[in-house]
Amino acid sequence: MRLLLLISLVVALVPALPAGAQEWLEVPLPDGPSDGNPKILDIAVEGSTVWFSTLRDGIIGYNGAEWVLHTLEDGGLRSNNYRYVIFVDSDGDKWTSKDNSDFAVDRLDDGGSFLLKSDDIWTYYNSPTPLQSNRVFAMSEDSAGNKWFGIRDESSSNAEPTTLELLVENDPDTTADDEWLAFDYFDDESLFFDDDVRGLAVDHENRLWIVYAPEGVGMGLDVWEFGDYYSFDDDTVTHYGPLEGLPSRSVYDVHVGPNGRVWVGTQAGPAYLDASTDQWVAIDDVTARTRSVASDAQGHIWAGTDEGVVMLYRSGEVVKTYTALADGLHDDAIALVGVDQTNGTVWAVSVNGVDETFLNVLESGFGPEPRLFAYPNPWKAGETSERNVSILGAPEGSTVEILDIMGQSVRKLDAEREPYVWNSLDDDLNEVPSGVYVVRVETPAGEMMFTKVAIIR
Repeated sequence: MRLLLLISLVVALVPALPAGAQEWLEVPLPDGPSDGNPKILDIAVEGSTVWFSTLRDGIIGYNGAEWVLHTLEDGGLRSNNYRYVIFVDSDGDKWTSKDNSDFAVDRLDDGGSFLLKSDDIWTYYNSPTPLQSNRVFAMSEDSAGNKWFGIRDESSSNAEPTTLELLVENDPDTTADDEWLAFDYFDDESLFFDDDVRGLAVDHENRLWIVYAPEGVGMGLDVWEFGDYYSFDDDTVTHYGPLEGLPSRSVYDVHVGPNGRVWVGTQAGPAYLDASTDQWVAIDDVTARTRSVASDAQGHIWAGTDEGVVMLYRSGEVVKTYTALADGLHDDAIALVGVDQTNGTVWAVSVNGVDETFLNVLESGFGPEPRLFAYPNPWKAGETSERNVSILGAPEGSTVEILDIMGQSVRKLDAEREPYVWNSLDDDLNEVPSGVYVVRVETPAGEMMFTKVAIIR
């Protein structure tokens, strides 16, 4: 009786609209000093706030309701409003850089207030000191809070050539005891594969992943296992390219998921490194150029490709490809993707032509708390392109069972991890009749989760 009552409550209260069925919404961008559509160059997500660096309009932030602009005109940024990189560190400080200027890196501590600028604290890092380079094209942070800067090829610059620079902040409240270390491709060529860095990420083992320009000399990416910042004696750098299993020499992005898995976006689609075999696994169903990779709190991957936004299970299997025609994206050519880890909001920047970018948002629902979805919902025989119903959000190792409206077991799913799929058959492999069915999940921790799915024949 209790089970029937619980199922009745589930059917009454669980919304029918699952993750993957919503449409993307377009968010109008604010007018900036350029008096035009801001061209977005980079994205960083801070809680429920999203930040962008732009070509002509400084750095802009959006909290879901209001925009804030930090520009040369309001006294924050230096030199001009061209900003190539935006990076948010573990303390919530915003770091931004521009290309080929002595005013190399600006750092914003907004005091925890989004719109109020009177409590903003700006810290500036110039070239040639303390930064040697004035062409910072990537940033990341290691587990100790030290900041890594990736440097673009310096062949056309008068600045000192470097490949990576490291800021060790001994006291975050002052720059007086900062330590700066520079690592150069030419001086340390036994380590690095190229001298034109365009992406950085630090994995769960505190290794630094280095992406080189996709049209550069070396291409591919390196992983640097460093022990002591001040000596190369215990360091190992491993290069990955097509000979090492990458689907393409041109790598655009590197991302570390919440489970520690390393993903890359390449000219031939996304791929991940299987840590158990040290082999790259390409996603055969996605071969379009992939310029951006992100993940939600549940470990699902969101890839920005030239053919839309692709959502993948934690296992690497494709859930859905969102497109302009079917799902409301402004354009299928996606340059940037970011995900809010607190509620699963997905941000996508699409490109239309050379100078215009557009911002779309999707409320995926995949926040830090497990949330169960069935997709597609309803499942319609002969009308739905998906042959199976996918159960999303069940933790790995869960027991998944399909119940009818009377609480009787219809089908037990034997998968051990996502994707959990139901082919609309019962345990005897007979088609179930039209109706509403309850998905019951028991997690490895013994917690119960429920959702519903409608079958229409």
